[in-house]
Amino acid sequence: MNDIICTTVNDDLSFDVFSRAKYLVLIEDGVVIHREVNPALNSRSKRPAVAKRCVELRANVVLAPHGSLCFPSFSILRRAGITMYVVRPGDKLGNELSYLPVNIGEVVYSSFLAIIERIREVFGHE
Repeated sequence: MNDIICTTVNDDLSFDVFSRAKYLVLIEDGVVIHREVNPALNSRSKRPAVAKRCVELRANVVLAPHGSLCFPSFSILRRAGITMYVVRPGDKLGNELSYLPVNIGEVVYSSFLAIIERIREVFGHE
C-alpha cells in the first residue's frame, strides 16, 4: 500500500503552517491527488481543523510544517495512527525534502505558537 500524505501548501507548493497555508493537499507517489482550500482558514480551531481533515481523508502520513502540531492536532493524528513528520515551512513539494519525526519539543513549540496566534486574533493584530 502506498502512503497517502496530507500536508498544507501555498500556490507555489511551498509548505506553510497549518493555520496559514492556502491549501490542504493529499499526495500519493509524489503527485497531488487532492487539493482543497485549507479548512483552518475559516475555523476557530485552526491547527486541529487540518488534523481532523487529514484523518477524514484517510491519510496515513502527515508532513507538518514546523509550528503546525499543537497538542490537540498531535493528539488527533496520534489517535488515528497517522505517522507524523516535520518539514521546514518554505520548502517546496517536488524538491528533495528534509523531514524529521515529531518530538515533544515540536509539540510544545507549536502549542506556544498557536497560543500567540490566538492572542493576536483576539486583539486584532492578524
